[in-house]
Amino acid sequence: MPIERAFGYNEEVSDVREREAEAERLEAEMAEVCGILNVATARLVGLIGQVLETESWQGFGIRSAEHWVAWKCGVSPRRARVLVMMARRLGELPETRAAFGAGELAEDSVGLICRLAPTSIDTDVAELARNTTFTQLRRVLNEYSPQDEPAEKPPVEEKRQVSFGPTDDGTWRLSAELLPDEGAVWTKALTEIRDELFRAGEAGSGPGASPADVSWADAFVAMAEKSLAAVAVDHPHRDRHMVLLHVGTDNGHLHLGPGLSDGLRRYIACDARVRPIFESEGRPVSVGRAFRTVPDRTRIVIEDRDRGCRVPGCDRSRWLHVHHITPWTEGGATDTPNLICLCQSHHRLHHRGMLGIEGNGDQPDGVVFTDHRGRPLESCGRPAPPGDRPPPPGNWAPPSGEPLDAWPIYFNERVPAPS
Repeated sequence: MPIERAFGYNEEVSDVREREAEAERLEAEMAEVCGILNVATARLVGLIGQVLETESWQGFGIRSAEHWVAWKCGVSPRRARVLVMMARRLGELPETRAAFGAGELAEDSVGLICRLAPTSIDTDVAELARNTTFTQLRRVLNEYSPQDEPAEKPPVEEKRQVSFGPTDDGTWRLSAELLPDEGAVWTKALTEIRDELFRAGEAGSGPGASPADVSWADAFVAMAEKSLAAVAVDHPHRDRHMVLLHVGTDNGHLHLGPGLSDGLRRYIACDARVRPIFESEGRPVSVGRAFRTVPDRTRIVIEDRDRGCRVPGCDRSRWLHVHHITPWTEGGATDTPNLICLCQSHHRLHHRGMLGIEGNGDQPDGVVFTDHRGRPLESCGRPAPPGDRPPPPGNWAPPSGEPLDAWPIYFNERVPAPS
């Protein structure tokens, strides 16, 4: 073999070994960090458990323990619900709690165990969780019912719910769950609208055209537009039946909705039932002392500015009241700095003298809220920096990543001894 080839081969082997060594170092460091996170989260859940036991979360304006955790920990309402659920159940699962505290189990796996695993399989499921991914563990536990449901379930109520709003990717999503007869009404209405669009030529006029060429999304939007058009005939001056487009110096967004691309903003402003709201920090729509009741044009800007109740920790974003910080009867103006959004609960607390409100609503941190003793409420939880002692690393070991056949796995649920 020529010496050049030998040297080249050795260099390739050396590069591969260096990359492998670097990958092993990074994996080891990541495992250490994961262990630290697991230990820290277990400690947080333990503290939340103490808060639940002592009911320390209770206070004026706090609707639930989940509300308090979301506020104090700075987490989303969804994660707050999971943390509280874990804190309530881990006392029944000593093996899972010990593995979590040692850093051996990740938060998602522990949350899954707390939600689905019966107390009788705690030891076995904790051992399984140490060696499987979250997806594999979920596949095994999916046969169990949620453990927070009462043993004797009340009669099942008919589900009727609708949720809608903008998504993180800039679209808008609607989800509806109705009774079968109500669903049939919606299906019939959408079908009629889709046929009407087809007859109007929305799907083209070629020989192969059919109503199926008109999408259900087209029919859904057309039905909404038809409904608003009918209402506008009876109430031609009501802003609530119009699409509101907030236009600033260099951008635009829908009322209480996401920002728009330049193309979509130009399309909407070109030929649509849209009322533009021109503003600069909200000031052009202020009306001073001319009106005591907040005009619609001012309410629109306040709702869009605050996007929800301004009280720290409150996640209410609908059915809001617009409140005068300085009462109109005491000289307060109906101007945007003197107006903020409050949910019904906190608005009532304020007027009962249990929630103080002062400041400038136009500034992000310009409003100071105080409790019934005059103590200021922090806008959110303030994480404290770690002390001089390094955090415990925990004993985290990542799953092997091997395939898992869930069908042969079963747990021998332990039957409690008769008392």
